Amino acid sequence: MQHEASGDAMPGSALGARDYGRRILAAVPGGATLAFDRDLTVAFAEGSEFERLGLDAAALVGRRLPDVLPASYWDQLREPYEAAVDGRTSTTDFVSGGLLYSVHASPLLRDGEIIGALAVSHSVTEQRRLQSVVDAQDVVTRDSARLLETAFDRAPIGMSVVGVDGRWLRVNDAYCEMLGYEREELLGKTFRDLTHPDDVDQDVEWTLRAVDGETDSLEREKRYRRRDGSTVWMLARSEIIRDDDGRPMYAISLLQDVTERRRSDLALHTSEQRLRSILDNTPDAVSVQDRHGRYQLVNRAFEQRFGLHEAWIIGRGDDEVMPADGARRDREAHAEVLKTGEVVEREEVLPRDGEERVYVTAKFPLRDADGDIYAVGAIFNDITDRKRREVELSDRLQWTDRIHSAVSQERLVLHAQPIINLATGEMEQAELLVRMLARHGSAELIAPGDFIPAAERFDLIGVIDQWVVARALDLAMEHRVEINLSGKTVSDPEQVAEIERLVARCGAPPQNIIFEITETAVAQNLDSARRFAQRLRAMGCSFALDDFGVGFGSFTYLKRLPVDYLKIDVAFVRDMVRDEDDRQVVTAMLGVARDFGIKTIAEGVEDQPTLELLGLMGADYAQGYFIGRPGPTDGLWPTSNDVTRTP
Repeated sequence: MQHEASGDAMPGSALGARDYGRRILAAVPGGATLAFDRDLTVAFAEGSEFERLGLDAAALVGRRLPDVLPASYWDQLREPYEAAVDGRTSTTDFVSGGLLYSVHASPLLRDGEIIGALAVSHSVTEQRRLQSVVDAQDVVTRDSARLLETAFDRAPIGMSVVGVDGRWLRVNDAYCEMLGYEREELLGKTFRDLTHPDDVDQDVEWTLRAVDGETDSLEREKRYRRRDGSTVWMLARSEIIRDDDGRPMYAISLLQDVTERRRSDLALHTSEQRLRSILDNTPDAVSVQDRHGRYQLVNRAFEQRFGLHEAWIIGRGDDEVMPADGARRDREAHAEVLKTGEVVEREEVLPRDGEERVYVTAKFPLRDADGDIYAVGAIFNDITDRKRREVELSDRLQWTDRIHSAVSQERLVLHAQPIINLATGEMEQAELLVRMLARHGSAELIAPGDFIPAAERFDLIGVIDQWVVARALDLAMEHRVEINLSGKTVSDPEQVAEIERLVARCGAPPQNIIFEITETAVAQNLDSARRFAQRLRAMGCSFALDDFGVGFGSFTYLKRLPVDYLKIDVAFVRDMVRDEDDRQVVTAMLGVARDFGIKTIAEGVEDQPTLELLGLMGADYAQGYFIGRPGPTDGLWPTSNDVTRTP
């Protein structure tokens, strides 16, 4: 029997050998199990027979068999043990102190590769004595009464004599008790009558091979149907007895009830499956490494984290699985756990899927029944999203405080950039732009790009927009102004209602009030933008579409929005004198605007040739650094009684 490292088979590791060996000891009390690698170094040794042989099982672990076994033992066991690590399975008799042992040695496999061997031994002195009695006598014709009355009938294991036709000729008390039948009920029946239907074919096949002389023995686990209808699992060993001419006369069958052991194995397997299911459905990466850092177990999240398959990972070290820095840190934590026996927790940043992820790694000792650390477990908890939420919350709180403080401390100020009529060259209106003072009473300004994006991100832009509208309406008493609003404000019914109330109460001429929203904001809130424009235009205000041309549906918006002013984006205006493509785009925008009866404002005018070209092309208004930079409103409009009134 070769043991493979998967499923119910023998795991290919010292820990797996230990678990499997203990199962065997539970099934065959009084035996001994021994696992060793290809170098004949012992990885596991346990069982009461070691003491009877004068050996200390614990002292064998970690040492080579030729160095620790007495020469008389090694002379008998060398051949089967070396054969096992070469891939051959054998059963050998071993004699010590007048006792006879049966030693079964077989290779240990992992992924099809031999990594060592497992030897299982138990005393067969009494069993062989009984078998020799049976073999030495013709139990069918000679001395049957004496045989049945002594060792055969009273043997603690189930024993029977089966004819070549499969019928029971003799059964002992233990055999009857196992199957729930009286002796008279069994005699005359065949093993097929009580064997589970799914197991009959294998028995028949073995019988045919035995009759043909191909085999003399069979040992396997099979199911029997008891008299009460229940099913029991038996470890059955059958030996063919032949006459002097080699013809089979009958078979000796030995039974051992392994039902409880099978149930325990099934329960253990089910428990392992459930544990595996829990591990594989756990979002955190989980691993187990032996004392030398070689991986023994990983879950699906661990595989996904490193993009490797478990079958490849098992048996490898950190340096083969992790990046160099991560492997170094992992080894340090591993060593600390082995040294202190305590949980080691640390936070680290590791690359994954093209980005850096933050993990909290907890490493902890795994101890055996004696309290010794045999492995180190680890849980890798990805806290990247939690960290981001914490940063987001912190930023939100900081910006909420900064913006509300700026409003309450009157640190928001309005600047204005002039817009001229290209036909007259006169300034007719100005775009209002909000700025923030760094400190109360300071002249240091914070640019809108440093606080407007944060205000929009944390839903604070409404606070700024309400302040801007209130101050802008004061200026609109005597000047035509453009008031920038965010898409979020325009799409908020309560904000829109408040703006309507402010416009209605301010007393400024409605024609002096132009509300401006960017094309990008319109694209995200088209229906809200249309309703806003309709409501404010109904009060006599105007509506400007800013940054026109940067979106994909620019001309569609003109059909669906009640637009009064179209502001051509600086991206098309800045280089239009030198760039034919930009010039053609601007020409097209001007033509469409005229067709819709919309006035145009060209943004980003930075030199005289651009200004003149726009006039020749028919633009209505122009705005840009060449005309005037944004500045305080009291520097843009005179404050004396000679102030120029709105046209």
